Amino acid sequence: MSASFNAEEILSATTHSVLESGSINGQAGRIACELEDVNRGDWFIALPTDFYDPHNHLRIALERGARGLIVEQNRAIMGTGNCPIISVPDTRAALLELVRDWLHLVRPAVVGVTGTSGRRATMLLLNQLVRERYKTHLAFMRDLNWAGCAREVLTMPVDTQLLIFEAGSVERGDIARIGKILQPDLAVLTSIRHPIPSPERDFLKANMYCELLETLRSEPKQRLAAVIFDQSQAVQRRTDEVLTGFASKRFSRGEASIAHRIPEHSIATLNDALSELGITASRADFWCAVEAARALGISTAELETLFELETINDVPAR
Repeated sequence: MSASFNAEEILSATTHSVLESGSINGQAGRIACELEDVNRGDWFIALPTDFYDPHNHLRIALERGARGLIVEQNRAIMGTGNCPIISVPDTRAALLELVRDWLHLVRPAVVGVTGTSGRRATMLLLNQLVRERYKTHLAFMRDLNWAGCAREVLTMPVDTQLLIFEAGSVERGDIARIGKILQPDLAVLTSIRHPIPSPERDFLKANMYCELLETLRSEPKQRLAAVIFDQSQAVQRRTDEVLTGFASKRFSRGEASIAHRIPEHSIATLNDALSELGITASRADFWCAVEAARALGISTAELETLFELETINDVPAR
């Protein structure tokens, strides 16, 4: 079962929400964020963008069988009959509140993956490495939009043990917005670089993507909290500033990693499989996935078996 809410639960989860019409009684339905995704029994939440406002097309949601509508306050909603309508100050904020509510119910361990490249390759590799240990759910973005990741979290089954989410960014604050809701237990930073590098551009990119580190669960613990491919000096400096009190695995420290022992033919074989998804994994992505798997309790011996490597003594991640 994935996320579903009745009117009372939506009102409880969202701030300053009001039942404008219809009854609070009724069955639960899933949350649909796109008009074309609405199925009978769903709640449709209208998420306006700079280019399109679904508030102008709510009749389509009703024609497709929507159970109810979640809309922004002070919008003139006409011709909806007795359909339950819940108004909120900001539907994008309400979507995040519903995501947080579902996350609190499921209570999985949470891994956030960010970077300018290699995010999805790292997520897919990590999923392969841990799937025998955890029931996982991957939440990818759509069009670099954090709302797409939020929608994917709402499809997370109730028995999920590990949520792995993608955090990309168009502007400063995008990663913080989704990260503050999901509060990762482990942050994974893949390669971070500007396509036209300069000290100023690298600094801006580092600040943007290191936002994920600022959203880690607040209590520092002895467990590893971050895996960071920090070849960039700007990322190294920003990590030093942000990650006080948390243990981390950082590529720049030059520590031994099983990822360095993976032969080229193994990488080529895995990339053949990933190519069907239009994805190619680099050695940096393998390093991130392997070290994240170790942080999640996968032993060196287990990883050696998976990659068919010669066995060495295990050194647990710290």
